[in-house]
Amino acid sequence: MRQIDSTLRGVATAAAGGTLVVWWPAFTLGAYNAVFFDSVLALWAVATAVLLSGAMIRKRSAVPWGGWIALTLPSVWIVLAIVAPRTHGFPYLHYLEVVLTMVGAPMLAWLLTRILLPDYAALPVRERLAAVGVTLVVGVLAFLLGKFNYVFLTCADFDVSGNNVPAHCASGGTFHL
Repeated sequence: MRQIDSTLRGVATAAAGGTLVVWWPAFTLGAYNAVFFDSVLALWAVATAVLLSGAMIRKRSAVPWGGWIALTLPSVWIVLAIVAPRTHGFPYLHYLEVVLTMVGAPMLAWLLTRILLPDYAALPVRERLAAVGVTLVVGVLAFLLGKFNYVFLTCADFDVSGNNVPAHCASGGTFHL
């Protein structure tokens, strides 16, 4: 077997890593009109692990100052949810969460890619954009699969997997091989 092209390896690694993060939140947004808390907490765990790793090596220059801010965003979301629960008359603070997400999420994604996939920085710009493009396409496709889940999944498929049954699923048995 021939050696796998290193450019393909770099693009595929970046795209696969990105899609592993994007697909489930996109699917649940399509199927349930919500992003599940476990996806948010998974992002928090990764960002916090990278933040603590940077703090433990004690090099301020290891990450640009905007990167440190981006790595703290998931913790800020959690603190805001604790300090201003939606049920106690502070819904306006959750708009701040949306703003933080819209501004900080792209920086956080870029930073995590740069830190966790060192070969990504060595790729030419065209290949880096290809990896981002693949990730976005898979995210959109996952959202559409969630939205139109009734075409290929049944309510029983969701039920047997331990997930809640979405509002517009199809009746029928589970998928069997």
